[in-house]
Amino acid sequence: MSERMGRREFLRSASAAVAFGVLASRGDTQPKELRCAFIGVGGRGTSLLRETMKLPGIQIVAVCDINQQNRDRAVAIVQEAQKHRPNVLGDKGVFHYRDLLARDDVDCLVIATPCNWHATMYVDALNAGKHFYGEKPIAITMNETRAILEARKKNPKVVVQIGFQWGAHQGRADVVKKVQNGMIGDLLEGRFHRYNSWGSLGRWFNKRELSGDWMLEQAVHEFNLMWWVTKRHPATAYAVGQRNVIEPNNPDRNVTDYYTAVLEYPNGLVVHYSHGWISPSGFTGMATHFIGTKGAVDLLGAYIVLREKGERISGEGQPGDTLEHLQNFFEAVRAGDPNMVYCGIDNGVAASYVGLLIRLSLDRKRQVTFDELMQLDDGWSPLVPTD
Repeated sequence: MSERMGRREFLRSASAAVAFGVLASRGDTQPKELRCAFIGVGGRGTSLLRETMKLPGIQIVAVCDINQQNRDRAVAIVQEAQKHRPNVLGDKGVFHYRDLLARDDVDCLVIATPCNWHATMYVDALNAGKHFYGEKPIAITMNETRAILEARKKNPKVVVQIGFQWGAHQGRADVVKKVQNGMIGDLLEGRFHRYNSWGSLGRWFNKRELSGDWMLEQAVHEFNLMWWVTKRHPATAYAVGQRNVIEPNNPDRNVTDYYTAVLEYPNGLVVHYSHGWISPSGFTGMATHFIGTKGAVDLLGAYIVLREKGERISGEGQPGDTLEHLQNFFEAVRAGDPNMVYCGIDNGVAASYVGLLIRLSLDRKRQVTFDELMQLDDGWSPLVPTD
């Protein structure tokens, strides 16, 4: 990669550095006010709502959720923080959110619904020309992914940020750039895992057709890191795992309790990924490492260690997480520039590809290829009410 800073890198640096969400070159003292509506204000949606209201220049004009308790909580939060009552939707059914897509008083959306609704809502928002911050995963079937790419092709100016909040950490962005510029040499191996404690989240998380299974609902965070570094899709995947370990007598639970996958990339890179919900106290944790010919990188830790010198090189730049990720989205909306976002549609699609490839290998009980995935015709998620 060239040492010269490209346009996207410049905009990202400017976005992170400017106070109150305004690019320094504009010279504004206050950001332009944006009218934002929330679709889905359950656990994650409520967290995003609280974070959004910490940012200046964002007025919450509407909240939409089919669950009355969620709606009432969101309204109370907005009234306390912004001293006005937002418009409330959701009482007219699961498609009530579409009323927001036609409203001129809504500049952008934050969407935090269960995974089975993501693709439908994201395609709707793209086709309506509405900018949106959408929680991950971007899609949980190949057909949904194709539909999103088609809608993006028709609506290239819509600003979309996918909720991979790790992408907002500027120190992490710096070490990614260093790796891409060759600091740790050629990539040989990826060592990734996420070991959760024993348990089940219940509700729609238990149903693969609603959550996509854990390699999509959760692991896409790690898969986005892999894409961020390599900008390549795996050529093959081989995965093994097991269901029915947790809640073995629950016939409604069909997600994978643990699995291990080996991903092979076209350039010879091999990535190992393990993921599960079976660990006792002291055995949980995460790893997000790439090993190269000259050293290694810890992506979540945002540092590099070089083989010969043994020195630790930390990424330069401000830390960032959900708040900064939201801020970046709103700045991109103000600028009208989809390229400003940290994690756009390309990130969402690439991360879902990895999850779908692993899931396909588990189902077919053999190694599968990326070409097989591209030919998969797997329908859409059922659009059933979830809470």
